[in-house]
Amino acid sequence: MAASSAFTISRWTSSERLDDLLAMVHAAFAGFEPPSGVLNETVGDLAARQRAGFVLVAQAGHHFVGSLFCERKGDALYLTRMASAPAQRKSCIGQALLNAAIEEARRLGLKRLTLRVRITLPGNLAYFKRAGFIETGTGQDPGRVPYITMENVLEPAGA
Repeated sequence: MAASSAFTISRWTSSERLDDLLAMVHAAFAGFEPPSGVLNETVGDLAARQRAGFVLVAQAGHHFVGSLFCERKGDALYLTRMASAPAQRKSCIGQALLNAAIEEARRLGLKRLTLRVRITLPGNLAYFKRAGFIETGTGQDPGRVPYITMENVLEPAGA
């Protein structure tokens, strides 16, 4: 997986340290308005997400500094809960996680990455557009903030 001088990216398959990973995710999502539902998630919820797919993590030494939850859905790899530790923002962790997700999708023979962005987070929408995602629709789950669906159709490896 990807690496930089400041952090490494890998799959996190262990059930150990999920509390540390959850604390980093909670810190990353703190301050969103309205508050993100991720703040109500528990270690059990995180473990269920891990079982349903896989988790990519960024680590600086022993510390979690980023994460991205991935799940196969049809011909796509669905991405959710992309997080960077607040002190590590602007350190290219997000791009490294996206690059690792692209590698994983290709390894699985998938053709697309998909995700949702809350409409209340225009900065996130712009970020994913810069990363090659296009808007494909909108939606809203009961009691939740509306979202925009996005996808990135993957070029063949080496293209």
